[in-house]
Amino acid sequence: MAAGNLYAINAAGELVEMKPSAPQDEDQMQQLIARHPAVIGDDDGELLLVQREQSIADGESTGRWSLDHLYVTSAGVPVLVEVKRAVDTRLRREVVGQMLDYAANGTAYWEAGTIAGSFYETASEHSLDPDEVLSRFLGDDRDPSEFWDQVDANFAAGRVKLVFVADRIPSELARIVEFLDEQMRADVRAVELRWFEGADGTMALNPRIIGVSERARLAKRSGQSKTPLTISEWIERTPLSDEARLAAPKFIDLIENAGGTVTVTKAQAALVAIVSRAEPVYPLSFRKDRSGSIQVHLERLARTKAYADESARQTLYADLTAIVGPLFSENIEGHPGFPAEKLNDSEALAALSSLIDALFRKLGSASG
Repeated sequence: MAAGNLYAINAAGELVEMKPSAPQDEDQMQQLIARHPAVIGDDDGELLLVQREQSIADGESTGRWSLDHLYVTSAGVPVLVEVKRAVDTRLRREVVGQMLDYAANGTAYWEAGTIAGSFYETASEHSLDPDEVLSRFLGDDRDPSEFWDQVDANFAAGRVKLVFVADRIPSELARIVEFLDEQMRADVRAVELRWFEGADGTMALNPRIIGVSERARLAKRSGQSKTPLTISEWIERTPLSDEARLAAPKFIDLIENAGGTVTVTKAQAALVAIVSRAEPVYPLSFRKDRSGSIQVHLERLARTKAYADESARQTLYADLTAIVGPLFSENIEGHPGFPAEKLNDSEALAALSSLIDALFRKLGSASG
């Protein structure tokens, strides 16, 4: 019997011998992992593909690097995946620095809503209904908005998973991965994805997970539970600029004067405005990213009758920029924002009050 072979029994009861093989190239590996992410998972459950070749900024360029795959787990944990062939000499040490660059710069420069935006873009490119895909992934009882808030909060806090994938994992990389998993808040894994092929072209994959430390796993999970905060506690404890801290009560007044309510999100990443209807709407939030920013959730507004038409969102975007200046993003399908300190300008505050009042009245008069 040949050492290292795999043997399967087919439906006819025949023995099928599969011999060690290798992927044709890195692209074949990437395509397979994109279609079947279960082959690189451990205890995460199903993974949702956000995007292949996800662009990573470095503060000067919006797309200096490109991550092979970005996924999220059902718990809202972003999973960054980098794929290399065993024959690639960068697999020894260079790939580790590469991945750390991606994680460090992504958490520093991605705006809230970036990951959700990439997911919707990917689904549309493949002619899929993103809401349907997300509903199947989360189940009908979970709120997509809260899920993406959790994703953003985890990413901003560095609660991510870094996964190195290769058909052979060298011992040097395995030791680095195990060390990093013990030392970092992030989960760090290597997946050795061994390939086998039968005479008829049937392929089998045998994944081996490296970096799972029960001690590290328990330590990380024990620090993830959050005690609920009141709005005052959130403002007091959240790292904000002095200007943003001064602006936070003004944001609350704007929302409440327009007939809405404000609450702390479950992930404690933001204060979110709520328009109460049969189906609540979350049009705005006050976030801790950028030391304090106001985000307008055009992607969520697009699901309402009042703002389903693109022209309605374009008008809202134009009216907003006329008051506060250029927003952080020009995407009217996303979550553009502006510095919270803009609320400290009395003229801008008065104009925003009128704009938000009109926004809430329009949402309240349109059902669905």
